[in-house]
Amino acid sequence: MTAAARPLVTVVVPAYNAEKTLLETLRSISAQSYDQLEILVVDDGSRDGTFELARDYSLSDTRVRVLRQENGGVARARNHGVREARGLYIAPVDADDMWHPSKIERQLEAVLKFPGGNGVAYNWYASIDENGIIFGHSRSVMHQGNIFEPLLRENFIGNGSTPLMPRAEILRCGGYDPGLRDSGAEGCEDLKLYLALAEILPFALIPDFLTGYRFTRGNMSSNAHRMLKSYALVMAPIADRYPHLARDIEASQFNTACWYFKKAFHDDDYAQLKKLAPMMARKYPSRLIVHGLRQSWRQVKRQGIRIAKRVLGKPPAQPRIRFTAAVPQAGTAFSDRFASLPARETTGPDLFTGGLK
Repeated sequence: MTAAARPLVTVVVPAYNAEKTLLETLRSISAQSYDQLEILVVDDGSRDGTFELARDYSLSDTRVRVLRQENGGVARARNHGVREARGLYIAPVDADDMWHPSKIERQLEAVLKFPGGNGVAYNWYASIDENGIIFGHSRSVMHQGNIFEPLLRENFIGNGSTPLMPRAEILRCGGYDPGLRDSGAEGCEDLKLYLALAEILPFALIPDFLTGYRFTRGNMSSNAHRMLKSYALVMAPIADRYPHLARDIEASQFNTACWYFKKAFHDDDYAQLKKLAPMMARKYPSRLIVHGLRQSWRQVKRQGIRIAKRVLGKPPAQPRIRFTAAVPQAGTAFSDRFASLPARETTGPDLFTGGLK
């Protein structure tokens, strides 16, 4: 990338009582191969040592600036960072997630291929636990360009720590919606913004697992009932604007509910299951019957194919390889994916050489 095409990217880190994970997150930001960064940590009224930790870290990386506000939720914290940003692009990352060192550089290269650099870039993610150990990963979807309808059917971006977005367009769309939290439905602020951007901008895919997305009990994404309420509030006005997509939206809501039910079942989260089971039975009785029959048929079909191949002596089919990225291996640390890369200096560049507005 030439010096003339090196715009400043503002990383926005909303942080609430995040002292246990914030340091790991900040180190993954500082280690980015693209160094024209402004790093804004927005302390959302934390009651632990989050502010002090971020302030101390700013002494070792001069690109870090620490902001404070009264507790108002993740949407208000992100919006605060966007308003204060000097960069042309915004890269949000939650204070418990991690990035691969090449994330921003590869995303920016993709975005700058759009006319005027006006687009959004996203990548796949690895699911990590409290200790940064991988236990799963996102589907390797290949959606690019106009992704509005595919994103409406499935939130394949999946979290708030993945995209690179033009600041001007975020502001044009109104930023993240704090009204969801005020309605007791915090959780899908990021998806709402992505859908608004997808209506007006092209999206580029970086086909690699560059985000470490942390799942822990008690974090926002683990509260299934609230997330589903948030999802419904986000989708309702879209269904009104696009009535021809109403059936797709209903199917998406059902599939999202099934995903949370399976996750709660896998995690032995009985409190979530007690809330989800009656809600799904009440709201989706016919869909549950059809879903159960389809799942049973698929299982019988797969078993039948395996038996037929054994009888006929055919070797099992090899999985198709659609991309060259290394698939995250369960039981390994996300940091191991880039442990062999050289460490970067964290003194930081002059912010005023990065293409400010």
